[in-house]
Parts: sequence; C-alpha cells; structure tokens
Amino acid sequence: MGVKESEFLLKIRGVDYFNNELSCLGDQLAEILLCIKEFKQDYQWYVFDVFGSTHSSLFELFPNQDLGVMSTDQLIDSVRQVVQFESGVFIGFQKGLQIEWDLNSMPETEEDEGIQHSLADIEIRAFDFSYFEVYGNDIKIEKHLVHNLNK
Repeated sequence: MGVKESEFLLKIRGVDYFNNELSCLGDQLAEILLCIKEFKQDYQWYVFDVFGSTHSSLFELFPNQDLGVMSTDQLIDSVRQVVQFESGVFIGFQKGLQIEWDLNSMPETEEDEGIQHSLADIEIRAFDFSYFEVYGNDIKIEKHLVHNLNK
C-alpha cells in the first residue's frame, strides 16, 4: 500500500509523556485519543494489525478489525481494555467518508513512515510495547497532543 506523507510525526513514549516507564499501554492510547477528540470531534476509525496483552479477546474488542469502522468513543472503550499493545494501526478519517481499501495491501504497523490511506487525516501506530507514532496532517493536533499529554 502506498504511504501518504504527513505534516508531522510525533513519537510518544511512556516516560516522556505519561510519567511511566512502560509504553504502549491501553490507557495511554485512550489518553491520546481523548486529546484528539477534544481537538477534533468527528473522526471515524479503522483498526489493523492489533496484537497485545489483554484480559479479553482482541477479536471481541476489535470485532471488525481490518474493515469495520469505530467511533472515537468506541475505540477509546476498546483500547482501555488492552493492557499493552505489541502492535496496532489506528487510522482516522472525517466522518461520512466512504472508504475503500486495497484488500491485497492492508495497513501494517511496520510500513514506511506516513499515513497509509490517501483520505486519512491521522494515523496512530503502536510499536513493540515501546512507543506510539502519531502521523497527521494538522500541525495544530500535534501541538495540542504535546501540550496536553506532557503534564
């Protein structure tokens, strides 16, 4: 799948943004999503390549992984139930857009830097229990995340 260049890349580690030695925690991703929701209310999310530790089945938390859409609130509820992510791709689009995917080339965590769909506004990836990467097209969202997560 082709990757669209983003306006920003923000790498988020637990020690830098959450005062926690651990990274890629479900609660940390929920905080990132809450900050994005504060700034931009109307995203619909697609979820891909999710692996991690949880008390529930990942299939139950993300039943439509790869082709289903979730609201920001639904995604927040699901990620809060994940203890820690090994991998994951979370791609946000403006609500109401009709999204088509190339079934031969679905988004992956280890893809090149950038956003993995031409119509997407934002993408979050979880890497190896170590950090999140946030790619976006609006620098104001990056500034909002840095200001509000870095407390």
